[in-house]
Amino acid sequence: GHGKISVFAVKMALATLCGGKIMDKLRYIFSMISDSSGVMVYGRYDMFLREVLKLPTAVFEGPSFGYTEQSAKSCFSQQKKVTLNTFLDTLMSDPPPQCLVWLPLLHRLANVENVFHPVECSYCHSESMMGFRYRCQQCHNYQLCQDCFWRGHASGSHSNQHQMKEYTSW
Repeated sequence: GHGKISVFAVKMALATLCGGKIMDKLRYIFSMISDSSGVMVYGRYDMFLREVLKLPTAVFEGPSFGYTEQSAKSCFSQQKKVTLNTFLDTLMSDPPPQCLVWLPLLHRLANVENVFHPVECSYCHSESMMGFRYRCQQCHNYQLCQDCFWRGHASGSHSNQHQMKEYTSW
């Protein structure tokens, strides 16, 4: 009904946003969308996508990651019976299905937000970094903190066109 949130919607949002290992989250989600024989129910997977894709829509990423009628079909188009292993392999593939490409990134962000890097940012010259550290694959020892990288800052001979590698640990 109008103005109500289903228990399923709350469970999916909490499973997606809570801390923990991504594989454990996906196993839990699969348990909520599969039948007693361990096979995914497409209608429930579609409900999962409908709910979980409200999260990127809430932060104005709906055009990139919003729900469409094709979302569920695009993830498991060739599969007749989707088991837990198929589900995990598909969602953990690199790249994951387009509509869920943000999910592993969200998980990595949560895991790295308090990681300390004792190195100086090449742009803002902060003495250390928290979160992701980005290192240029072309410029020797050129590293950016998360804020400078996301703002597109560059200095010296470094260019935003250079490939950067994301580091989650020192």
